[in-house]
Amino acid sequence: MSTLYDVIVVGAGPGGSSTATFLAREDAKVLVLDKSAFPRDKVCGDGLTPQGIYWLDRLGCANEVLAYTKGCIKSADIVINGEKVLTGGYPPDTIYPDFAILLDRRRLDNILLEHAVDCGADFRDEVLVRDVEIGSDHATVTGERRGKTVEYRGRIVIGADGVSSAVSRAIGNVLKDGVMAVSLRAYFRDCRCDGARMQVYFDREYFPGYGWLFVDDEGFANIGLGCLKDRRFPLRHNLGASFRRFITEDLAEMLADATQCGPFSGGSSGFFRPRSISAARVMLIGDAANQADPLNGGGIHKAMESAWCAAEACRAALAEGDFSAASMRRYADLWSRQWEADWRAAELFMSIAKNPSLSDFGLFVLRHMGRLSMSDPKFREFAGGIFAGIVSQDAWLAVRALYHAFPKDRAAWLDLLRASGQEVGGEIAAGTFNLTAGYLASAARAAVSMAKDPIANMDWGLDLATKAAWLAHNRLAGRPLPEGERP
Repeated sequence: MSTLYDVIVVGAGPGGSSTATFLAREDAKVLVLDKSAFPRDKVCGDGLTPQGIYWLDRLGCANEVLAYTKGCIKSADIVINGEKVLTGGYPPDTIYPDFAILLDRRRLDNILLEHAVDCGADFRDEVLVRDVEIGSDHATVTGERRGKTVEYRGRIVIGADGVSSAVSRAIGNVLKDGVMAVSLRAYFRDCRCDGARMQVYFDREYFPGYGWLFVDDEGFANIGLGCLKDRRFPLRHNLGASFRRFITEDLAEMLADATQCGPFSGGSSGFFRPRSISAARVMLIGDAANQADPLNGGGIHKAMESAWCAAEACRAALAEGDFSAASMRRYADLWSRQWEADWRAAELFMSIAKNPSLSDFGLFVLRHMGRLSMSDPKFREFAGGIFAGIVSQDAWLAVRALYHAFPKDRAAWLDLLRASGQEVGGEIAAGTFNLTAGYLASAARAAVSMAKDPIANMDWGLDLATKAAWLAHNRLAGRPLPEGERP
């Protein structure tokens, strides 16, 4: 008879390997399965945020990862329609470090997997999981390995197998049935750059998606472009053509002497709530549960967060011998208490921005918020922290937090008006007129555009109202844990 594992983790990405480490180092019998042979590539921006570094430290392998990185990044540039409007850093005085790093997923994921194995987890590569069957005393994971059917038995199964999750499908979820991000990525070497940097590009052509340029100290760059789509608002353009234009026009100077390394690679992520992220003997984490940050697309640290929650729920279930649906809901409840308010706030902003009728208006607001933040360090720190996910993202909806963060220095507002006035050959008076006219014009264009497709926009409006109502109820009820008390 095959070995009975305490936990079978399907997927050896950051979420799966983190779960395995958390459990194996406390003597749980863990098996990790993955469809690939490691090391393997994964389409990603390769950026490790301060939150990701924090979780690497919790896992015990931060030093090994840091030893391979070639760049410490303490700020990021935001470029809107070709204009750099903000250079923001990571806020100090949080539980997270104040820097980000770059490391390709081929190396990062392999380090995390090897660390899990060193902690006691077993690993089987090249296992394509087909199904999960739930029995009275264990779950059976069925798949194919090197042309043969294989079965593995476990008390609990963790689905960490990404957006096309077989485990998610096995518990009744419909995959790719909501807001999806599709992306293309390419590597370049010999990029013109004075040190490591991160740059994020917003443009009307692909908003509310964004382009990115992440480059290390040696000029090796990860360049990509991601866009949102759903049934109401499909892609408005050819992603490949937009990516080529982004490379040849927006990045022309920086890539003048660069050489592309390999072909374009594509990937996707989901940004909608599946029907369930747990069932009897089963939990879903990371991209399998669509838990990436809807505001910035970051998925690595979000997968690690959910891995911690899943490991906590597994420990309790194994200790009690209870693997019922109610027991597995401990995981969903813990994740919800810790991070759901932030995720839903980010989802609300994503839902507003994804409407193509609001592209001009959204970029207008972002551009001038960026300009304003450059004149007010406190607001810049707040806005940068929100976008990075370090500051609670539902702080945008908290009157007290907004009041304390929003610029109150008259000089900051005068700088904004002056910069706007210089666009039309004037100063503050001209800037006031230019800002007002720009706001009204972009709002009018949005209204006209929305009127052309009233059914889709009414549907979108009702969906938006539902999301806003959930957040309003959550805020009235009070958040369970403040930021500083998170694990």
